[in-house]
Amino acid sequence: RRRRRTSSHSCPFPSAFLLLRCEPSEAMAQSSDRLFLEEVCPILQQWLLEEPVRLVANLAKDPSSIIKAQEFQDFEVGFLLSSEEAELRLKVQYPYLADVISSGSQALLDEVMTGLPIRGVQLSLETNELILGLSAVEVAQDEVLRQKCAKCLASVRIWLFIGPLIERLRWLRTAVALAEAVAKQAAPGNGAAAASAAVGTPPPMLKLQVRRLETCWIVVKPDRVLVIMSVNLEDEVDVALGRAFCQEFAETHRKNTDVLAPPCAFNEPKDPPIDLRGELNLETPNVGFLTLTLSDQMVRGATDDRLVTLARPVMTWRNFFHFHLKHTKSYLHTRLRRRIGEWQQSVAGSRRQKKEGAERIRRLASGKEFAPPPRG
Repeated sequence: RRRRRTSSHSCPFPSAFLLLRCEPSEAMAQSSDRLFLEEVCPILQQWLLEEPVRLVANLAKDPSSIIKAQEFQDFEVGFLLSSEEAELRLKVQYPYLADVISSGSQALLDEVMTGLPIRGVQLSLETNELILGLSAVEVAQDEVLRQKCAKCLASVRIWLFIGPLIERLRWLRTAVALAEAVAKQAAPGNGAAAASAAVGTPPPMLKLQVRRLETCWIVVKPDRVLVIMSVNLEDEVDVALGRAFCQEFAETHRKNTDVLAPPCAFNEPKDPPIDLRGELNLETPNVGFLTLTLSDQMVRGATDDRLVTLARPVMTWRNFFHFHLKHTKSYLHTRLRRRIGEWQQSVAGSRRQKKEGAERIRRLASGKEFAPPPRG
């Protein structure tokens, strides 16, 4: 009997796909391909909570003890958890690490890890690997600190994705505050011009490839930040469903009057957004372009935590998209199988019952009677 899967939505559209890979003897027992809606990798966070205590206890008995290396795959980012002496090591493997690190993710990582016993061990842009170290001795006896560190490390994928957007949202927040202050002090009728001169030129458009088959553009304007994502799928059925989903998603957000929901627009592949029409070597996706807008009203007076809350669902939208795309296909297949079963039952019930004592008459496709010769 199949168990019913349950899930809970904690923000507009987050999701995470978790695949745990262990030793061959444990693969069948611990592997999972379930689709989670949590913001972090649940099993990785659980290991980060348990392993420091276990490591310290083992080191007290044998100073040469190490924990068994475990490998995790959380969507596009791979993790390898191991230990060296009294320190847990988390290796992060992300194919596009070099792009996001230099565009704001490095500063965000340094900020979220301030005050925690976490240090950067190694950063290799050639192999796109980042190694972080966690002091097991400091967190083993402090459960609150251990939970903070575990959540921070398990959310590395989120920090890498939202770092470039956070940096530009902070610029918009500063520009809005500066423009308001200058406009109040300017002469009557000259407030808009003085505010525009004080803000200056926005940062240039940033082009990132954060996932395979997906390019992201972050366009900063004096009053808003646009996040444009190319949506590309491999299967023809997925392309048709994905285009219908994006159109409905954009239409729903266009009619939504909630200030917390970012306005959304969808463009067909042959009609890219205006901000990309001058882009050189623009690769046309087979589904289209999705644009999410974060206005100055959303960041006015916002805290850093509020900016993270705004950026997280935007940069992880593709996980939300795949989650509902897979569930839509599953729903359609379930209905199709149920309808086929009902059709087969109706066909079976429409057959003529064989009369008792009547000789069976066989007919060809044309309707003529067919009497097969007796077998000799």
